[in-house]
Amino acid sequence: MRFPLRPPRFDNSAISPSTASKLVEYGAHSPVLPDGRYLHWDDLRNRPPPEGFTHDEWWFSHCMARRSARVIIPEFTESGRPFWYCRLDAIDRATHDLDRRDATREMLRAMSEDGVRQSYRVDQLIEEAINSALIEGAKLTTRAQAKQIILDGTSPKSHGEKMVVNNYSAMVRLLELNEQELTLDDLMEIHAILGDGSLDAENCAGRLRTADENVRIEDASGDVWFQPPPANELPQRLLALIKFANDRETKPFIHPLVRAIVLHFWLAYLHPFVDGNGRMARALFYWQMLRGGYDFAQYLSISGPIDRSRRAYYMAFAHTETDDGDLTYFVLNQLAVLRRATDDLVGHLKQRSESLNHLLSALSNTRELNNRQQSVLTFLARQPVQSVTVTGHATSHRVTYLTARKDLQMLEKKGLVARTKQGKTDRYFPTESFIARFMRNPRP
Repeated sequence: MRFPLRPPRFDNSAISPSTASKLVEYGAHSPVLPDGRYLHWDDLRNRPPPEGFTHDEWWFSHCMARRSARVIIPEFTESGRPFWYCRLDAIDRATHDLDRRDATREMLRAMSEDGVRQSYRVDQLIEEAINSALIEGAKLTTRAQAKQIILDGTSPKSHGEKMVVNNYSAMVRLLELNEQELTLDDLMEIHAILGDGSLDAENCAGRLRTADENVRIEDASGDVWFQPPPANELPQRLLALIKFANDRETKPFIHPLVRAIVLHFWLAYLHPFVDGNGRMARALFYWQMLRGGYDFAQYLSISGPIDRSRRAYYMAFAHTETDDGDLTYFVLNQLAVLRRATDDLVGHLKQRSESLNHLLSALSNTRELNNRQQSVLTFLARQPVQSVTVTGHATSHRVTYLTARKDLQMLEKKGLVARTKQGKTDRYFPTESFIARFMRNPRP
């Protein structure tokens, strides 16, 4: 992946009156191409300019329009230069669409059962933990095995598995913190959780990098893409970031989704830790979304879409860093990521609904099970984190204890439920065989 060429420096004072007049007449009011694309100089220079314009003049026309519509991020500066984004129709439309699609939360509520929502929440947190680890180079035997380690609470056996478990623990902790204001101590705590035994560098979890630690971003060939700000500036810069994260009244108004995306970039730009900065940036994004009232964020995995389009993700960082602090490239990229993550969730919900319908159809057509047993399996399919007891089954269906036990023992014999002793009580949980037979094929 080639590093993008830096744009020619735009300077109003260096533009002649005749050129300025031509630029305004051409339409400097538009920061995008006619088809709506917001291009970096590295892309624009390879396209034919409008008739009568040089590439530099064409680029300057976009610069004039972008600066006239820019929103400056408070206290996010580099060498006196602010970071900013351009207020675009594309951003307004994307944030509005995602606001509207927060209705996925209502879809989950419509499923009624707390168990279903809890199951989705855990599944998606695990997916995010796995995908975030994969972006950072984790090596996993299988995704299923990594997921089972978290569900079972067993000790990870590899570096990659440790990364996944730590990511999950950090996400859970962030969910606990989203109702309160963020502090520097919170950032240190989250990094300590993320980095516990899973960072490439030793003894760097839960602390900021120091001046003698040469942290920089390089590609596979060793070319330097980015050198973060000096270590001695980090405490002050992080306090500015935290103030922005906690402040809900900044002027001009910054949409909560855009605010979360800016924080994602900001922490990655500061690169305050020796290792684990990408994971921290994505975790902070989730915290800000939840704090902004987007409860459905806990059911999303943004790292999945990012992992599938890594080049676009890294180039969005590079375009912002090379083009005078213009965050628009990164904002547009992450809004697209959010849209894909939401599409994934909606698709998953629809598939589960089809699976449940298939289950009901399959159960109604089977002659192997009585109505009470069909009811048990339907309940377990809808609430996979729940279990059934003999006493509860007997009470629900007004049958004797012996009849209820016989029902469940028959399901166990068929491999559809598994019995687990908890104290003095036998509890019956759905088995993988049941899930494979009734749930994994959404169509009869």
